[in-house]
Parts: sequence; structure tokens; C-alpha cells
Amino acid sequence: MANKVNWSDYPAEVTYLSTEINALADGGNDLGATIDNSANGDMYMDLELYLAEQGSARDTGAFVALYILPSVDGVNFCYGGDSLDPPANTHRANFLFDAAVTARYSTVIHILLPAGLFRMLVMNETGQTFAATGNTLKYTLYNEEIQ
Repeated sequence: MANKVNWSDYPAEVTYLSTEINALADGGNDLGATIDNSANGDMYMDLELYLAEQGSARDTGAFVALYILPSVDGVNFCYGGDSLDPPANTHRANFLFDAAVTARYSTVIHILLPAGLFRMLVMNETGQTFAATGNTLKYTLYNEEIQ
């Protein structure tokens, strides 16, 4: 009989987006590659977005929106792309930033994942174009472990 629930071992971070989001314009989107979660069936994801020093101060209330676009059948994904905003029901979180030019890390934890294939899309709502180099979105996947 199970009497304890722990987090599984926390794996190393995986870089999901880097050069793809350099110089991403305000209001711009970037759709990343497919993540296959069907084999491991990880339940949760933690994310870390790093924005390098920007040329101008971000707006007050600046954020970068995160969307998860699933594929139920393993072939077709929910719509959204570099030039197409995704539907509101795929929004999962916002990375929040201050109104400064300073490089910053912002994290989002404990995002519930689909069991199969999915892609992530980020939308720049900082009021400024991202720096030309050095920006990254990293993630790690994990589960609960019942003992």
C-alpha cells in the first residue's frame, strides 16, 4: 500500500529555444520543435526563460506568454505559429519581467503536460524587441513517485 508521494529525480535542463528567440519583436511569436512525451509520460514541466540585456526598457507589466500546443492523434497539432496566434485555451503561463533593460531570469513551475506530442510557443509582450543574442528557454520534465 502506498503511503508516500515524492517528486521523481529532477533531471538536467534541456535548452528548447535559443537563437530562435533572439531579436524576437514585441508582439512576435516563436513556435518550437515537437516534444514527444508519449514514452516517459512525464506529468509536469518547469521552465526557465532568460532574457539578455535589452536595448530599451521593457514596459511596466512586461511578460512573455507560454502556450502548449498538443497533438491528440500524434499527427495534427492545435493551431499557432510564428505568424499565427494560438487559441486562448492553450495558454499555460506568463513569464513576468520588470520595466528595466537588465538581463533577467523568469521561471514558471509545475505546468501540467499532455501525455503525447506537443509544441511550445512563446509570445513576446515585453514592449521591446528581445536582445540580438543570448536569450534561452529551458525546461525540465518530471513526475510524482508513489512509494
